[in-house]
Amino acid sequence: MARRGIDSQGQPVPLCNLPVALMVSLLAGMALPFAFAPTDWTLLAPVSILVLYALIHGRSARQSGWLGWLFGVGYFGIGVHWVYHSLHIFGGAAAFFAGLLTVVFVLVMTLFTAATAYLFARLSTPRAWLGNVWLFAALWSLAELLRNAVMGGFPWLLLGYAQTMEPLGALAPVVGVYGIGFLMIVMTLSAAHVVLLRRRGSRLLAAVPVALIAAAIWGSSQIAFTQPKPETLGVRLAQANIQQEMKFSRERLVRSLDEYLALTETDLPETIDLVIWPETAIPTGFNQVEHYIAPVIRRLDARGIDVLAGGFDRDGEETYNAVRQLGGEKQMYRKRHIVPFGEYLPLRGLLEVFSAFIVVPGSDLSRGRGPHVPLQIAGEGIGVSICYEDVFGEEMRPLLPASSVLVNVSNDAWFGDSAAPHQHEQKARMRAREMGRPMVRVTNTGVSSAIQYDGQVIGRIEHGVMGVLDVEIRPRTGTTPYVIVGNMPVLVLSLMLLALSVWRRRGASTLA
Repeated sequence: MARRGIDSQGQPVPLCNLPVALMVSLLAGMALPFAFAPTDWTLLAPVSILVLYALIHGRSARQSGWLGWLFGVGYFGIGVHWVYHSLHIFGGAAAFFAGLLTVVFVLVMTLFTAATAYLFARLSTPRAWLGNVWLFAALWSLAELLRNAVMGGFPWLLLGYAQTMEPLGALAPVVGVYGIGFLMIVMTLSAAHVVLLRRRGSRLLAAVPVALIAAAIWGSSQIAFTQPKPETLGVRLAQANIQQEMKFSRERLVRSLDEYLALTETDLPETIDLVIWPETAIPTGFNQVEHYIAPVIRRLDARGIDVLAGGFDRDGEETYNAVRQLGGEKQMYRKRHIVPFGEYLPLRGLLEVFSAFIVVPGSDLSRGRGPHVPLQIAGEGIGVSICYEDVFGEEMRPLLPASSVLVNVSNDAWFGDSAAPHQHEQKARMRAREMGRPMVRVTNTGVSSAIQYDGQVIGRIEHGVMGVLDVEIRPRTGTTPYVIVGNMPVLVLSLMLLALSVWRRRGASTLA
């Protein structure tokens, strides 16, 4: 007699028939993106994962793979639909070609969720609910880590980001976003077993991971991993709200510079030490505009005020997406993690034929080289990242502990009026928590924001607005555990759990 998902032979019983399960899996995947910014319906994250886990319970590997694939169709189809707008509206790609590339991209992403569900069905053991919980968390985390690495990486909508400002977010300085996702799965599935299991001893056992993770959250929230410096840094964020379709127009260049210079100087308080312009605020080589902006920069230098601006640095045959100190010592950071299709064309020999269908300004850039070290501005180490770089926490770790403040400049105009600019800000809030540092992010069209070391936003310029934001930032020193060890613990633990499951499964097959 079937009872609570187990039949009389001790085998798991599917929750519902396959057609219904396929539809529910698709809907659960479609719901998951709403757990992230800007909607922030955070409970949808554990609920969606629990639904997927329940649907593949008792299924064959083949059926589970299809359930995971449809979950991914909903998850990424809704979650990254803005790729189409980036390619078509701002990249100049024909609608059909942009749609085709978007569909291919989403289908590639679905392979990760399909593989997670398939492998879980192959490796899970009936009635070994405790091991299965940890196996599912390990497989999901390995899929996210792999997604972080393939073809330059696409760590968007990682499960842990839905917990950025939720209780589990307190663990960011310890385990990072991937560890948070891992622990959220363990906590969710263990809590479900507390409710569903019949035996009191089993229910108490299921409660142990929940209690331990809750204790870890409390403990982490009580520890100050980094320390504030006594002095503050006055920062002005300048957002000119120049639309992407006009940004690289030669006719618009002088007007754009005038707007940024006006935003910089108008009503500038004496307390400001640093003004930040966004990525490619100067949409040409720095050397081509130096003469034009020199009078304003000299006045600011006389007041001891630095300006950091995004633009292009040309060195012989190579061009870099860069951030430069416009006055002073003219320190510069060249972007190291460039984006495929946006900043370079991968597999150029094969894809050159498609260049007629899409034209992206600045799509043949070089990669910055050398040590990633902070710029020294106003007596502080300023750890700079450009655009997409701040979604790679592992790559920002070398900036610590020398950096007391983090700065990200971005051009989120590529995303249009979608959820993506808000999701990008959410990732910056997670980086601030992981690194234990305040972060200032300045974008062309928003969202620009000043973020405290604990992820709290202390000031924001909303999307689609021209304006400035003046804030007092408190630089910090010290190092978080995440900065020291990065993603290695969750990677090693997940691989160990996977290996243990393979060994256990082979042992069970041998005995059979």
